[in-house]
Amino acid sequence: MSANLAAPPYPLKNLYEIEHDEVADCFALLVRKESGRTKKDEPYWTIVFRDRRGERSCPLWHDSRFFRDAAGWVVGNPYRLTARGQLHARYGLQLELLDIRPVDPERDAADGFDLGNLVEVSHLEADQCWNKIRELVERYVPDTYVRALIERLLDVYRDDILRIQAAERMHHAYTGGLIEHVWSMTRIAVFLAEHYERYYARLNPPLNRSVVVAAAILHDIGKLRELEYHPVAARYTTPGKLIGHVVLGRDMVREAAAQIEGFPPETLMLLEHAILAHHGKREFGAVVEPATIEALIVSFVDELDAKINQVAEKLLAGTGEDDFTERIYGLDNRRFYRGTPSTTHESPQTGS
Repeated sequence: MSANLAAPPYPLKNLYEIEHDEVADCFALLVRKESGRTKKDEPYWTIVFRDRRGERSCPLWHDSRFFRDAAGWVVGNPYRLTARGQLHARYGLQLELLDIRPVDPERDAADGFDLGNLVEVSHLEADQCWNKIRELVERYVPDTYVRALIERLLDVYRDDILRIQAAERMHHAYTGGLIEHVWSMTRIAVFLAEHYERYYARLNPPLNRSVVVAAAILHDIGKLRELEYHPVAARYTTPGKLIGHVVLGRDMVREAAAQIEGFPPETLMLLEHAILAHHGKREFGAVVEPATIEALIVSFVDELDAKINQVAEKLLAGTGEDDFTERIYGLDNRRFYRGTPSTTHESPQTGS
């Protein structure tokens, strides 16, 4: 570490294990570095580090001895930190940086450095999610045109779908996050489509279960053009910034449908609408607001799955004795109660 800090041998811990007023060494990835200015027009850095369990912010003010060095730190690179945990009333636990250096893989291997421990990955097997989705298509998509469309897109983009994140930051923002999100959404969408198809059997035309399931699977297909995969965090492409995944996804579906002779125009319109409307409201990024039952179901399922993921990730990442999570930006900065842990808890396996 730097010569100007003669530090005692601090314990080596995981980033997310460092508690308030505790000093420890840890390995972490630099995932975000943004410059800004205070109300007094003084410069500062917003620095964010992460390991596999989550992120910790590390604000650097203009008088920090690391302030100038921070300009040379590289997002996506691993570092060895000495840091003190500081609990902030508004922002939760942050880090006060005491020392930092780039990781030396050979030197730090003796202390257990493993890049894989710093990159967040879905807890589900991507191939298993993929197989379950294909089973759901076979079982719950009776429309042969829609089934052919889904299979065409899944087969063409299989490798990308299996590894890319579902978002840059907000939800399922880790390797394998998109396929996890799609698998979860499809299961919920199948249940709701079947329920309402039977419950409102008098509808004419009936609820289109094939469109619901297809939209659940394909609603985020545009992420493959919006985002570029990186193991630390997905990065926006130029089309992603200028057009966005909602319209890009609609275009991909339209292109695939054009290659299927006789694809029904009405069915394609319903599917396109569900994709364009899956964010629910215009202020949330929807091109149009849901105007069919199918689109309404898909938009609610998408919102539910994304928000549950945000809460669950914070609950899983929690350490210490705090009864509540950190504030969750995507849920109006609310904190969620952790409850009393069960001594008999078993993690469920990936179901049908």
